[in-house]
Amino acid sequence: MFRKLLTFLLAGSLLCMTGCKKEEAPQEPAASETPAEHEETIGIWFSYIEYRDLCAGMNEEEFTEFTRQAVSNMKEVGVNTLYLHTVAFTDAFYDSDIYPKSSVISGMDYDPFKIFAESAKAADISVHAWINPMRSVLVSEAENLPQDFIIRKWIESNDERVRQNGDRYYLNPAYPEVRSLICSVVQELLEKYQPDGIHMDDYFYPYGTERSFDAYIFSRAQEENESLTLEDFRMNNTDTMVKQIHDTVKAFDPNIEFGISPAGNIDNCITLLYANPYHWVEQGTVDYLIPQIYWGYLHPIKPFEPTFEEWKGVIGDSDVRLLVGLAAYVIGLRMNLSDNNESINNEWVEHDDMMARQMETVFSGGGDGVVYFSYSSFFAPDEETLEIVENEIIHIKNFLERRG
Repeated sequence: MFRKLLTFLLAGSLLCMTGCKKEEAPQEPAASETPAEHEETIGIWFSYIEYRDLCAGMNEEEFTEFTRQAVSNMKEVGVNTLYLHTVAFTDAFYDSDIYPKSSVISGMDYDPFKIFAESAKAADISVHAWINPMRSVLVSEAENLPQDFIIRKWIESNDERVRQNGDRYYLNPAYPEVRSLICSVVQELLEKYQPDGIHMDDYFYPYGTERSFDAYIFSRAQEENESLTLEDFRMNNTDTMVKQIHDTVKAFDPNIEFGISPAGNIDNCITLLYANPYHWVEQGTVDYLIPQIYWGYLHPIKPFEPTFEEWKGVIGDSDVRLLVGLAAYVIGLRMNLSDNNESINNEWVEHDDMMARQMETVFSGGGDGVVYFSYSSFFAPDEETLEIVENEIIHIKNFLERRG
């Protein structure tokens, strides 16, 4: 999810400031049943990118040792929660009977999620299975899907349940069959692994979704409600999908958490992705939010502290926990904020304590935790940023030590 954001930021784009048990419209259910007390969360994302760049070609013994070292590294920066990719592109980073094995781990004849989760648990790190529900394969990859895979059948029959946007296919959450498919994967993860949480990030409707994406099903909905707008139609579909994932999790075990990491710009969430975090809080369909506040204190559009305060307003006086996604991946980088290179933010280069300072802002401001993106940003940085990353880690350790 975040390589996309880095591309947008470096290009100066403001966009990045940015199947279930029951089929029913969103409503206001009782508050989620969650543990009464939580320690402060310090989390880290481990994505398909890390699998691809750090784990390619490993046999089971090598991968097991890698995961043990990885969780040891995580403990060094205070991590107590791991958000581990299990579904990135309607594929599986675990042994699935529903989705095909991800091409990223095609050479692994073992279950990487199971091994990684066991290593994390042994180190007393909670594990949340991270899914991207709607994002599917590149158009060029569709012919490689299994013949009997339902998504390939939808693609080949030009079924509106999966639609092309740009060079990639996306599932259309307006259809009950799509939501049932998504939730069947959630159910599978719950039954196979009993993770501490199910987690999804900011991939909802893709940026720039065309009207043709869901034209037919929207026209059917308008037959029943002539005043229905496309924006409200899509927002309702997102809310329904979120609720059904939540209900699937809670039906399995009320103590397993379900949370979302939306894009940090609230307006873009709502107007571009049709994902309204206010609704999820009001409807009680999330246990936590992790907005991706991937900007520094001096950002001219979305500076860190005011953006954090905006998200506190989303949570309000609800029981939903507010964690903050921190951009470890921009440590040591000059951020180009305009197309003509006239606006450059150098604070990630001039300061080597950005992570610790942002952690202080979050915890002193009443936040419930932080989550680093991503593992490789700390433990496999580029050579040109290595020194400043090492200094950032020292400041994080000092911050945690001061907090006791």
